[in-house]
Amino acid sequence: MKGKFFAIIAMVFFGSAQVYAQVIQGSSSSGSIGEIGFGAKAGLNFTTFLGNDFVDISPKLGAYVGGMAEIPAFFENFYFQPELLLSFQGADIGAGNLNLSYLNLPLMAKYHITEGIAAEFGPQIGVRLSDNGDDFGGFETNSTQIGLNFGGGYRLNDHFYFQLRIGLGLSKVRKNTDLRNGVVSLGGAYFF
Repeated sequence: MKGKFFAIIAMVFFGSAQVYAQVIQGSSSSGSIGEIGFGAKAGLNFTTFLGNDFVDISPKLGAYVGGMAEIPAFFENFYFQPELLLSFQGADIGAGNLNLSYLNLPLMAKYHITEGIAAEFGPQIGVRLSDNGDDFGGFETNSTQIGLNFGGGYRLNDHFYFQLRIGLGLSKVRKNTDLRNGVVSLGGAYFF
C-alpha cells in the first residue's frame, strides 16, 4: 500500500513538472510566463498537537528536508509549488516526546506580491513513516494526515528563498481523539 502511494506521489511531483516544462518554454524577457525552477529546502519545525483531548501538551523542535519545484501557472507572478518533504514532528505529552516522522506532499499556490515577497497557500497530504507510540503504551497514530498550509516567503536572489509557514492538521493524529498536528516551519530553499 505504501509503495503504491509513494509511486503516485513521485508521478504527480515529477509528471506535473514534465507537463509544464513542455508547455511553458522561454524566459520572462521573451514575453512568456517564465521557466520552471527546482530547489532543495530545509529548516526547523516547531510542532505540537491541537485539540482538547489531552492536557500538558507542549511544543517540540523538529526539522524538515526535501525538494520542490516552482512552476509558473495561469498568470505572471503566480506559481504552482509541489514539494516532497521528510518532516519530523510530534509534541511533548508530559511523559516524554511523542516523535512522528512523515513524508509530506504540500501542493502550494504561491503568488509574488513583489519581486521579493510571496504569499503561499495550499493543501498537504502526509504519510506517517514512523512513531514511538509503543513508548506510551501503544499510542497508535493514523498512517495518513491531511492538512492545510499558509505562509509566505522572501526571495533574496535567484537562488535563495526563505519561508515561514503554518500547517494546520485537518485529520486526527490518533483515532478516537481530537488531536491534530500543528506546525510552524521556518527555513530556506536553494534553487539550482
